[in-house]
Amino acid sequence: DLDGKRLFPDRHTQTVTFHLNTEEYALYKAVNAYLNEFLSQGTGRQKQSIALTRTVLQRRLASSTRAIYESLRRRFEKQRALLGELESLSPAERRRRLEQLRGRLTDEEREEDDLDERERDSLVEEFTTAEELERLRMEVIALKDLVAQARRVYEHAPDSKLAALKDCLKKAQFNELRDGRGKLLIFSEHRDTVAHLREQLERWNFSTCDIHGGMDVHQRKRQQEIFRTQVQICVATEAAGEGINLQFCHLMINYDLPWNPTRLEQRLGRIHRIGQTRDVYAFNFVADESEEGQPVIEGRILRRLLEKLEQMRAALGSDRVYDVIGEILSLNEVNLADMLRQAAYDPRRLDEYLDQIERIDPERLRQYEEMTGIALARSHVSFDAFQKANFEAEEHRLMPEYVKEQFLVASQKIGLRVEPRADGLWRVPHVPQDLRSERWQAIRYFGRPESDYRKITFYKEHLEQDQHLDAVLVGPGHTLYAVVDEALNERLANLRGSIGVFIDPNSQELYWLHFFETEVVGDAGAVLYAELSAVQEKRGNFELVPADIFHDLVPWEEGESKPPPSVSSQGQLQAATDFLRMRRQLTKRQEVQKDRQHYQRMIYDYLKKSFDERIYAQERRVMQFRFREDQGEKEVALARQEAERYLEDLRRQKVDRLRSVEQLTVVRTGPVRHLASLCVLPPTVIPELLPEDEEVKTRSELAAMTFVMEYERERGWEPQDVSALKIGFDIRSLGPPDPITGRRDVRRIEVKGRQGGQPIRLTTNEWFKAKQLRDTYWLYVVWNPTESDAEAVFVADPAHTLQHIVREVRSLSHYEITAEAILEFGLRENIC
Repeated sequence: DLDGKRLFPDRHTQTVTFHLNTEEYALYKAVNAYLNEFLSQGTGRQKQSIALTRTVLQRRLASSTRAIYESLRRRFEKQRALLGELESLSPAERRRRLEQLRGRLTDEEREEDDLDERERDSLVEEFTTAEELERLRMEVIALKDLVAQARRVYEHAPDSKLAALKDCLKKAQFNELRDGRGKLLIFSEHRDTVAHLREQLERWNFSTCDIHGGMDVHQRKRQQEIFRTQVQICVATEAAGEGINLQFCHLMINYDLPWNPTRLEQRLGRIHRIGQTRDVYAFNFVADESEEGQPVIEGRILRRLLEKLEQMRAALGSDRVYDVIGEILSLNEVNLADMLRQAAYDPRRLDEYLDQIERIDPERLRQYEEMTGIALARSHVSFDAFQKANFEAEEHRLMPEYVKEQFLVASQKIGLRVEPRADGLWRVPHVPQDLRSERWQAIRYFGRPESDYRKITFYKEHLEQDQHLDAVLVGPGHTLYAVVDEALNERLANLRGSIGVFIDPNSQELYWLHFFETEVVGDAGAVLYAELSAVQEKRGNFELVPADIFHDLVPWEEGESKPPPSVSSQGQLQAATDFLRMRRQLTKRQEVQKDRQHYQRMIYDYLKKSFDERIYAQERRVMQFRFREDQGEKEVALARQEAERYLEDLRRQKVDRLRSVEQLTVVRTGPVRHLASLCVLPPTVIPELLPEDEEVKTRSELAAMTFVMEYERERGWEPQDVSALKIGFDIRSLGPPDPITGRRDVRRIEVKGRQGGQPIRLTTNEWFKAKQLRDTYWLYVVWNPTESDAEAVFVADPAHTLQHIVREVRSLSHYEITAEAILEFGLRENIC
């Protein structure tokens, strides 16, 4: 990353092989015999439905004896009921009914992973290939015997896979799981297996939860939070492989291996992602033979694939092979799902398939990326620009102190009780039913809050501490925060556009602050950029200022003094609005448009090159088919027609996609909405504030800034004056780039020019920013900057270094540090 640390820790994969016992292997052979007898490969439109039904049953057979037993039992009951129905019909009605059932065919383009759990169950239980009643009667008899055999194995035979899991959990990597600190994610293919595993794991005294496809997105998020804060093991189906971030967990077991290799990438991506701080361990379970050495066909192929991937990882010296498994197999013309289906149907071809896997060449991936322009897309990335943009994004990140303050005050306003805990965190003993009702848009978007929260925090670092692993991080994006914020906005809706009165301890005169929401929109009005903007109005002049300048102001309390009559005038609001449109919104529109144009060119170049290469390759394929057809191979006519249709589709897609990309450059100014105006008074009512000579103060600050800018340049750094932005510091200084990585160090410097012995005051915003940016934040104090005896003192990470000394002056909204503390903890530099 930009700090020189690895974005992703190492990941370690291990294949856990186990052998089927005699009873399990007999069931394996019996199920395959049933599939080959009653669900053979088929022809025509039935072929895909048969293939999918076989795949589902094969995968459930590999998943667990409980999964295959339950699937066969449900199929037996459905097919037996169908037999009873058909026996009650006349021969003509019977034929029509069977034709109707066989006509319920799956789309030929759909793969097994495209089906949801309900569709899979329906396919396995109801699909039939029977054309005559007698054929269906024979299948029902065979199913009855097979269900009885599966039940005996499930209920009475030792479970070899479960035994392998128990042994795996004894490995050293799982020590922290056993003592209650660790988290483990187990993936299965089927909900029956998920239930089976949870029962067994809880018998072994592990706490568990589950995530599966029967849950909506809010239920999945809730289970994710339960996994993080309350339980040791989450057992999940593929529903946890998409859209859920589990980087707090670094142990994973693939109890069932997916037949779609992309699913394996997605599963790993749940825990091996940015934010993961520990090495990731993934264990892949596969049964490759029986205890007597007889082959488990699917297991042999999957084990060989895992071995090949590990060989490629070792040869390439990179884990990236696990991120592109799907692409590598596709480029080597390996269709894993078809291979596994065909091998089960014809085990004699096993060696052929194993050899095909052995011939997989990762070099084809590099060639493909060059051909399609992926390398071109990467070449557009400017690391230096990205690094600077990242620094700016870090500086504008919302500070947790403000999140905490807003939430606590908002909760008090709407009647939600939030109590401090003895450990410094907070609890919400009860969330009223009204705040959990569907009338709130936040709940429809984020889901329903819990009925109570026993431990919440606003600081992400708390979640990394062992004693707070069960804490819930509350902030923007959390359902409780969102509903509290929405409830507060509803309560205060009538105040929109109103006036507030505040005091600025650093100002010598009255001024106005006008706050607006501004937007830049794209095609069809889509919001491309939105921000909270502030315009300062002083003596009839306007200036853009950061919106968070608000945090450095003190609320005016009625009775302190009478606000001047001009408070009721609301300043020159229309003039401020026009100023904002011209000086900020139009400028921002130009910036957004420039960025969009750059992005559009990059996407356009990539798509055009990619489509051109694909069209060229397809044209060659069509020409080859035409040549063969001209040579008398009439059987390729259908393939040639399909190739021609695909070629036309590619050409049409190219035109449509390139035309849609052109719309990315459409950028317009959107609405400007006035939120509120503040009349800001000088501090005539605050006796604690010592008056300063404005001219002396300005001269001292300028001299101090000049010194610091020159000092940074002399030591080889690149300083930038950002004081006008009022973002909590005055100078962003970048160090020279590392000759190997290009990484640059950064200092965010707050400059204070003061007479010797004076205390230093930081605004609330400056102090909170120092707490947020930690060791990259520096306080540079220049004593007597306009005199010959000037001296500079540099304090690194002042929020940490001086936290036991600083004094909060609430009436000033400032934090004060004595001159003695600055000299004691700072680094001195004489100014010659």
